[in-house]
Amino acid sequence: MAKFILLMFICYHCGLDPVFGLLSKRNVSSESLSSLNQEASEGFLWNNIRLPQSVIPLEYDIFLHPNLTEARFSGKVEIKCVIRETTNFVVLHSKDLVISQTTLTTIPSNEQKEVRMQMKNDTDQLFLIMEDAIPKDAEILITIVFDGILGINGDGFYLSEFFTSNKSSRYLASTQFEPTSARKAFPCFDEPALKANFSMSIVREKKHISLFNMPRVDSIPRKNNLVLDTFQQSVKMSTYLVAFAVGEYKGKSKLTKSGVNMTVFYDRTSLMETVDFSLDAGGTILDYFNTLFEVSYPLPNLDMIAVPYHKAAAMENWGLITYRKPYLVIPINSGYRWKYRAVSVIAHEIAHQWFGNIVTMQWWDDLWLNEGVASFMQYLGLQAFDNDWSMKNFFTEKINSMMSEDFTNSRALNQPVAVPDFSIFNGVTYAKGASIVRMVRGLLGEKAFMNGIKTYLNQNKYSNVVSDDLWQALSNSSDDGIDLKAVMSIWMGERAYPLVTVRRNHSEIQISQEPFILKNNTTSRTTPIWTIPFQYGILDQQGHFSRKMFLLREETATIKISGHFKLVKGNYRDDGYYRVNYDPESWKAITDQLMTNHEIFSPGERAHLLNDAVSIFARTKPLNMSVVMDLLNYMEKETDFLPWFSASHSFGILIKLRLKDIKPEVKVLMQKFATVATKALELIENQLQAKENNKGYKDAMKEYMVNLIRRINSRVSDSSPSTLRPSTDKFTQKMD
Repeated sequence: MAKFILLMFICYHCGLDPVFGLLSKRNVSSESLSSLNQEASEGFLWNNIRLPQSVIPLEYDIFLHPNLTEARFSGKVEIKCVIRETTNFVVLHSKDLVISQTTLTTIPSNEQKEVRMQMKNDTDQLFLIMEDAIPKDAEILITIVFDGILGINGDGFYLSEFFTSNKSSRYLASTQFEPTSARKAFPCFDEPALKANFSMSIVREKKHISLFNMPRVDSIPRKNNLVLDTFQQSVKMSTYLVAFAVGEYKGKSKLTKSGVNMTVFYDRTSLMETVDFSLDAGGTILDYFNTLFEVSYPLPNLDMIAVPYHKAAAMENWGLITYRKPYLVIPINSGYRWKYRAVSVIAHEIAHQWFGNIVTMQWWDDLWLNEGVASFMQYLGLQAFDNDWSMKNFFTEKINSMMSEDFTNSRALNQPVAVPDFSIFNGVTYAKGASIVRMVRGLLGEKAFMNGIKTYLNQNKYSNVVSDDLWQALSNSSDDGIDLKAVMSIWMGERAYPLVTVRRNHSEIQISQEPFILKNNTTSRTTPIWTIPFQYGILDQQGHFSRKMFLLREETATIKISGHFKLVKGNYRDDGYYRVNYDPESWKAITDQLMTNHEIFSPGERAHLLNDAVSIFARTKPLNMSVVMDLLNYMEKETDFLPWFSASHSFGILIKLRLKDIKPEVKVLMQKFATVATKALELIENQLQAKENNKGYKDAMKEYMVNLIRRINSRVSDSSPSTLRPSTDKFTQKMD
């Protein structure tokens, strides 16, 4: 079987279309094939990679018969459309499918139009050309019969292989359509804004089950030990969210408090109890989001299926989320860190049921509205499941994103996307997007922010949006009438981020901004001026912080502060997406306070004090190394994850820039990292021996610290950039 699939795959990708096997089954004529490939001799009625808006899909009715043994499928799709502009042609998408029959009829007259097909392979566009134009507001029904190959590359409608306990192989056919692979499974209008309702019928073997976005309504026996399953019609959604699966699977279900039937499906090699943890997490998080957003999850079901091979960690298909197996099938003895990672992925995908599914970006330019917002919301879901997994303790997105922007010529959050592919699913889309959302929440305040989010969801249900729609909803909820579109303009359109420098001068502080450039890898020819929500904290003589907010709209500004105070902490609460530098006296006040009581600063603040200092030190005009050394002194008392996560990345910056080779004193700094890490590890081990609360977390921190110290010690003598792997042993890894 595996050899057969490989042969088909090779034939297909070598240009030997698998039509030789399918033509005999469909009796596709040579004339119909040639009509699909006339682009060599004819022009096209449409020459844009985006589809015309003259024909809009309303409903799909899809029939599929996958043959897992022969790695192929046959199908038929009926697409009901409305004509928005008078036209004599229809353009939709099809890729790697052999089309044997196409008809187009008007509704309700049922008049069949003569159709000529034309295929534009470079854009996957299928043209249906008619002799007579169809008038505006008319409705039509397009019917297409087709065949395809079940691939093995994790894209479109594809096969995954797993093995039973006796080592015999089994196959699961499942889907991965985002961003543009629904067209590989059935001809469709494959753009996110062209939403429609979907109905599905699937023929399967009796030993298999079939799944779709919606619940099954009927199963009818057929000849040859086959069964026809039909499913409820979906809500209005984008093609990339359509999903289905066929294979030898079993499931375990629970009814959530909000009345949704949640089921985890897994292959027969797994034990039932291994899905209890993911089922519990999924139900808890779904109920929490239902309450938090005040927009009910609209489907009667939410199925989660473990797939043997998945390109991403998971995919948020509406009502049928697919996951890599380890994120759903979690043995009882799994470690703390893996459970945290699994719940992170589950929370992210369930957040997508609102951000991406109920409300979807208009086009892939605004993918961050899906991924960035869901990446932020996943932390709320994590904390809802386990209160120890709070955002203040585990928000790694900003450190990851800043390091990515420091070392790569990254894209802006809003950047035109002509041809969407997997490259747009990157650290900027996820991590920077989440960090920007967090900064906006810090600017507005939690209550106003959540009110704006609820408005955004309610106003745009089942619709498509651009970034300005989010900013408008949040602006309307602002108590201070903040124009977020104006505030966020540079943040969205420019890559990188600013450095804010704070200089204390008696009863006032002077602040200034400039782009932070660690390496000269920017292509920008201008110096952007951000509107920075500069949140700062004033520590009084009694040891209490007061929070202040200042919108820095210019390159420099002066803020007056009344009363006696010990220090000013920039980026208070660590909400802002910028680095902060200080004058020497202010740095000393901060490092002295860390030595006296480091917990007066949040874990995130402590993390970014170190990360900012090392990054600034590493620039062409460095900070004095003594500041970094002073910051490291307190860390022998540090037992929280985020500051050590930051230390790992900060150490990685020194390695990646090869500073040890350029500046001999940097080796002393590296050795300091190892010394304080070793002392912190001893403290964590003492806490474990004392049997303090939260043993799982302490065990995970011990393991993390052991690996970190090992990496530091090995790299003190080896500064090759190829050895830099700062994220290998962390709690979290970036999902796709």
